[in-house]
Amino acid sequence: MTRTPFICCNQVYFGNGAVSDLGTVVQRFGAGRVLVVTDRGVRNAGILGEPLSALQRSGIGYAVFDDIKPEPNEGTVDALVAAVRDEKIDAVVGIGGGSVLDCAKVAAILLSRGGRLRDYLGQGKVAGYGLPLILVPTTSGTGSESTPNALFIVDGEKQAVISPYLVPKVAVIDPVVTATAPPHVTAAAGVDALVHACESFTSLRSTSLTEMYSLRAAELIARSIRTAVWQGIDMAAREDMALGSYLAGIAIANAGTGAVHALAYPLGSKHGLSHGISNSVMFLYVSEANIPAAIQKFAILARALGAKTTDMSRREAAYAYVDEIMSIIRDVGLPLSLAEFGVEPSDIHELVTDAMKQTRLLNNNPRVLAQEDIEKIYRHALSGEGCRH
Repeated sequence: MTRTPFICCNQVYFGNGAVSDLGTVVQRFGAGRVLVVTDRGVRNAGILGEPLSALQRSGIGYAVFDDIKPEPNEGTVDALVAAVRDEKIDAVVGIGGGSVLDCAKVAAILLSRGGRLRDYLGQGKVAGYGLPLILVPTTSGTGSESTPNALFIVDGEKQAVISPYLVPKVAVIDPVVTATAPPHVTAAAGVDALVHACESFTSLRSTSLTEMYSLRAAELIARSIRTAVWQGIDMAAREDMALGSYLAGIAIANAGTGAVHALAYPLGSKHGLSHGISNSVMFLYVSEANIPAAIQKFAILARALGAKTTDMSRREAAYAYVDEIMSIIRDVGLPLSLAEFGVEPSDIHELVTDAMKQTRLLNNNPRVLAQEDIEKIYRHALSGEGCRH
């Protein structure tokens, strides 16, 4: 049996007001000046105020780069590194959603070890740690603060840098900073985190240890996502979502994801859908296709999501999982059809071709999906039909 180390962030500061500790965290690394990576949305929402004040109170200087776009590409990374290449930067702080945190991860490597983004694409291309990295998520979704992955659009396709050296030294998870996220952002991010929890549980690489994180994440997210979306100031719900996202991130860092992500990636690179939305719209259809391959696990997930399965057969309980997913996606106001995003029947061939390239993800899926299976899933997702309802 192959033994692999369990990947997890070194330290986590979690709780309301945790960003106030950012200066103290950075001081631990002896940093006099840091690069703060963020985006305009975070800045305009006023979220940067307290983190930057915390740095100032600790006498730490900073340079802010706030031009990160959703689904970042190679040009975004080049501009980020070029902006501070001639400055003395001692550490990198990422404050934002998944795209921001992914850019901060590779910036810490590139500013320390040199090269360009494409030099590190794939697995195991990073030879060692870069600058000290501290990540502050502002959404509860990607779990990037606990994963060894960073995703980018390169040569028209979504590609990843994957290395344990991308896991931050410290994650600062403050539910308060997520409370400004509007309903549609909270919904897309939250379903993304739920996908992480569920796919990691059914992953072929899952273990008893990862499944513990997966199930707890699924429970937390399922019980609070509706409240977090529609009553965004409810801090108990925001805390559940922040913790659920982080735990799901730990689960995928070690167990990986599967075909939901494999079929979602081309939607981001070819049609501009955000990572959360592309995962959300494929979640239902891939899940139903997978159920026959892992009925027991899906029955367990159904209960974690809140389904009352006591009087059901194992098969009925497994398909109740699909009902719970559909209910959540509908209740938080997300679309269930690719057609709502302008995807046409003529796009299916290209989507299938690109999805088939995602072997790292497809090989981890509980069911082996042939090309015709993937095409069928996309066609169901295009029409919004094909599931039991």
